[in-house]
Amino acid sequence: MSASRAVRSSVIPDGVLPYSGYLNLLISGPAASGKSRAALEHFQSHANRLLIVPTATMAEHARHALTRSEARTEFPVRPHEIRTLAHCLEEWSPQGPAPTPLLDLLIEQALERLRPDRFAAVAGFPGFRRSLAELFQEAPPAALPVDLASIAEEIEGNLAVRGLGLRHARLKSAAPAVLPANVILDGFFTLSAAETELILAIGARADVTITLPDWPGSQAVRKILLSAGFEEQRLASVVRSARRTGFSASTIEREVEEIARRILKYAVQGRSFREMGIVLRSRDPYAGVVETTLARFGIPARFYFQHPLGSHPALMYFSKVIRALLAGWDHETLLSAIRMPVAGLGATAQGDQLDFAWRDKLPGFGLPLPAGLEQLAALDQWSRERPEPQAWAARLKTLRTLLPAPKVTDSADRDDIQALRSTSAALAAFDEILDGAAAALAGSGRCALAVFWKQVETALALEPLRVPDARRNVVHVMDAYEARQWELPIVFVCGLIERHFPQYHREDPILGDAARQRAGLDTAADRQSEERFLFELATSRATEETILSYPRFDEQGEDTLPSFFIDGGVGLQPASGRPIVPRVQPYVKGRSEDRPYFLSAHKTLSPTGIESFLQCPFQFFASKTLRLRRRPPQPRDRLDLLLQGSILHRALAEWTRAPLLGAAILDEVFEEECSRVRVPEGYRTEAVRLELMRHFRGFLDDTQLALRGWSTRVEENFSYPLNPLVSITGRIDRLDVGPGNQALVIDYKYSAGNKIRERVEDTGGGHLVQGGLYLAAAQRTFGLDPVAMLFCGLKKDVTWDGWHVSIPGLEALGTSSTREFIRDLIDNAESAAVRVHEAITSGDIAVNPRDPLKCRWCDFCDICRVESAALVRVAT
Repeated sequence: MSASRAVRSSVIPDGVLPYSGYLNLLISGPAASGKSRAALEHFQSHANRLLIVPTATMAEHARHALTRSEARTEFPVRPHEIRTLAHCLEEWSPQGPAPTPLLDLLIEQALERLRPDRFAAVAGFPGFRRSLAELFQEAPPAALPVDLASIAEEIEGNLAVRGLGLRHARLKSAAPAVLPANVILDGFFTLSAAETELILAIGARADVTITLPDWPGSQAVRKILLSAGFEEQRLASVVRSARRTGFSASTIEREVEEIARRILKYAVQGRSFREMGIVLRSRDPYAGVVETTLARFGIPARFYFQHPLGSHPALMYFSKVIRALLAGWDHETLLSAIRMPVAGLGATAQGDQLDFAWRDKLPGFGLPLPAGLEQLAALDQWSRERPEPQAWAARLKTLRTLLPAPKVTDSADRDDIQALRSTSAALAAFDEILDGAAAALAGSGRCALAVFWKQVETALALEPLRVPDARRNVVHVMDAYEARQWELPIVFVCGLIERHFPQYHREDPILGDAARQRAGLDTAADRQSEERFLFELATSRATEETILSYPRFDEQGEDTLPSFFIDGGVGLQPASGRPIVPRVQPYVKGRSEDRPYFLSAHKTLSPTGIESFLQCPFQFFASKTLRLRRRPPQPRDRLDLLLQGSILHRALAEWTRAPLLGAAILDEVFEEECSRVRVPEGYRTEAVRLELMRHFRGFLDDTQLALRGWSTRVEENFSYPLNPLVSITGRIDRLDVGPGNQALVIDYKYSAGNKIRERVEDTGGGHLVQGGLYLAAAQRTFGLDPVAMLFCGLKKDVTWDGWHVSIPGLEALGTSSTREFIRDLIDNAESAAVRVHEAITSGDIAVNPRDPLKCRWCDFCDICRVESAALVRVAT
């Protein structure tokens, strides 16, 4: 029976009759009724015995549990006495198990040859082939519709030639040569028809003890066993009843952090980590968050989940290198490989420099590669050769030489050692994958690397990564299926929201419920009833305390719906807040000896830089003082709003100088700018061009600004001393000069009208200084009389806003003001600039955003700990 899916069995298999002469026992009862304990006691009371469990991790857990209790029994436990059913089948069945990659290949070949119409649209999808593989393992061809049966029969024939078989066939052919006197089966939710037949056959030759939980999916098997002569031992009462508490948190991340905090609290009180566990409904979406959070809190943990072999960093690196090679040395793919720490260059200063320099040149293909990558370039000949599959396996095994030699020092901690073990296990499994791929393609003749690597990548995606982990004092993290045999003092059950726990199941699109029921397979209704059972199982693993939890909001910020399984008597209140003291205080004042450095580094300030400081001192510090550079975007992301705004600004300047060229200027500028930064052609690029053209034409057609006798200057650079310590520098987009040297300053913004209004209001409130400093520059640098400052919004409709004295032609634009108001704008902006310069040179680098909503667009939000800073302010 599969560890994670119920399989129906409603009739005694043909040819197997009820038997007698052996003591066959069925132990049944609800979750936490002591079934496993009774089965293990039965195991310990006999010398000639075999314990069969569903999964390898359960076998390992049972060995540890029984070994700890060996002193209380007269028969020592030997490892071979505890096995999985799959392990037993390797000895009992004349057919070997079909390797998952080989089965995938055979299904792909069968679909290609038979071409069933019903599956034409999805035949090429790996997920569809995996679903077929699961179905064929459990159901014989005779139980399937004609189109599926024909595929299954062809696959079984191809496997038989290799001495292999599907699971249902191997169960049918299983004939143990020698059996111990006592066979105990524990941890199974239910049994398939083939499994039931095997158990009945074993029961005719040995004493069989089997445990089955009380839930709808096991009742059919229970009836079969009882009718076949099994005696039943009912354990109706629950033997452990832990205290049940709970909490809610704002998000998944906060929920897991609260779990980690409570684990540490229990640890401080003397509780060992191994006495605590976390039960998830399924690996996603919690396992990754739990892993990173527990590591951040310094909590050792073991995760009882199977990750694909291809997810190991070393094998991901190999895959990216080969994919880049097969794509003609695609630089983008290769760069993503080089940036991985396992490559040796990743996460180093040299690697970062290579990354920044290389990303600016993307997209790119072919040789030569940058200096230092000669070992990779030497693989280029592989793309042109066609050796035998065995030769490819031998060559690809040499990829491990691309990895830097591991450094083992006396200071290596457990994490370092575990990483080395993980890499060793992954490389050994990779060699087995290569040999398996060569065996699967044996007889097909010479092949290109692309053909061989396709089989390897399929195997990497399907085969699990198994890393030995003998640590004992760890927090155990498992899903609800794995939890079936565990008993721990403290258990956390998280993610209790609708559609996660419980999940809601739909009818199988490949084999509908009616057909599945006829084939003896589980239906959507069966899987749905299993959800309640899994909840009862998960919440009954603790002997002292069960802590339930759920997030109140999802990743979009929408309210979640708590699981209907939660007992109304368990109040899951929001987790209480607590003071947070970050290791580095969010506000740092510079030392007096640093002031000369800040003075020399900031002899000039731009209006944009001043506004950056007014938004957040740390933002200015990171961008202007440290001069941190944002990682260059990928080619598809380069045509961002910043570049779009730059294109419009340049096009408007060019049009002002040569208005007769009209809208054609935008196309010319757009092409030049996209070529300069290597923006790839495509649908999005053309869509952005059309949008910019629409906005550009809108400006050309706009008649709101109507000044007669004024001259226009564009892209005017300026610089003037604010005081002896600092000068203001910048560039004015457009400067119109009228009678009496009156100056109208215009600044283009690729923004909608509401954003222009916000800018005008923020300037009036003293939060922005660009308008005032531009007016000051018109006077101080160009010797003009500043009388107007207008912002022009170019997005959607053309919008004008700002301030001006009474000037003919500007009556409908902005706000009519006095000269005194214009002078106040200048004075206030310059005063703010002086204060900002004093704060900068004093070393003010506070994480103190004026508008926290703008942090999401800040390039430095990941390093400033703005969230921790806000919590500290609230706490204090």
